This record gives sequence, C-alpha cells and structure tokens, in this order.
Amino acid sequence: MSDSTPPKPFWKNPYLIGFLIGAAFLTVMPFIQRRFLKAPPPLRQLTAWELPSLAGGPVSTAALKGKVVLATTELGPCDPACLERQKNFGTAVRHVDDLDGGVVLVSFVGDEAKAGLTGLMQTATPAWRFAGGSQAQLDPLLGQLQLGLDQFLEPPSANFAKAHVIVLIDQNDAVRGYWMDDGAGRGNSINAARLLAKHGPNP
Repeated sequence: MSDSTPPKPFWKNPYLIGFLIGAAFLTVMPFIQRRFLKAPPPLRQLTAWELPSLAGGPVSTAALKGKVVLATTELGPCDPACLERQKNFGTAVRHVDDLDGGVVLVSFVGDEAKAGLTGLMQTATPAWRFAGGSQAQLDPLLGQLQLGLDQFLEPPSANFAKAHVIVLIDQNDAVRGYWMDDGAGRGNSINAARLLAKHGPNP
C-alpha cells in the first residue's frame, strides 16, 4: 500500500528556512556591525613630529599621513621580556596585510633598547617600522602621547613609555585610544585600526 500523504511544499522545509534566515543574517550583519562598531573618537591632536628611522622606512607626521598607526615604546635595556613583547606586537602585521598599507606598525625605540632589538629591526618592512634615538629626541612625542593617556585614563594615569601600551593614531595624526599589550589588547587595537583604515577617520 502506497503512502498517500502529499509531500510538504519545499518552502516549508525547515532546512531551507534555516538557510534563508542564515543568508539574510549574513547579508545584514556588516551593516549592523558598521552601525554599532566604531573606532574610538579622537582624544588628542598631535603636533607635527619626526623621529630618526632605525629600520623599515621614514617615521614622521608627513611620512605616515593618510595611514593608521599602531605604536608601542621600548626605552630599554631590552631584556627577553621586551623582545617577546615586540615579537607579539609585530604579529599585528598579519592581521592588516589585506589593507594595502593602510595600517602601519611603529616601534619607538630608545638608545638602550637598540641592541636587544637588532634582530627584529633587520626584518623590518614598511608595514612595521622602527624609530627612535636619544631621550631628547623621543621626549617631545612621548610627552604628547602621555598627555593623551592622561585623558584616556581616569586619574591616576600610567607612564606611557614604561607601561608598554599600544597607542592608535589615525590618518589625521590624532590619538584615538590606548590598549594593554596583551592578547585582548592587541586584538582590540587591531580591530579599531581596521575600522579606521576601512572607513576613514571621520565616518
């Protein structure tokens, strides 16, 4: 005896319904993310600055104009922990290499840190540059970044140069935020940098 139950219409198939809902969700998700995920607003506009390049290319307001910068500082001496921090910081290059140079990493290096970072500097590229010099050369920029950190944190603030935080600077040379140099901080700073690179400093 044959089954006389008529087949369900294809549009009542739960797998098809699930597929259509998923496709619709994936279609609108970028617009939802764009609405609610934004890079932090500007904290402080930097005055024009320039530092001697140690490797990778020029490092200055003019050289980095139109690029998003993720930067960190090592004044030294650079011990194994310092070297490991910088290696971890440099992994961000892999997460922004699809942006055609829109995001650049910069390590500000004090004279005492140069020796410990020589190996990394030899592998520098325009995507990850090293700059620095004497304390007198670094102080004007580090002072501005310290003022930005003071605005970013509720008192008492931290010492920017010694805290090894990651700072985000936008295409207009404005400080946009600071993150701890740990896994979560690196991830969040990269996400913010990507948003700026994709949508500009004034979305």
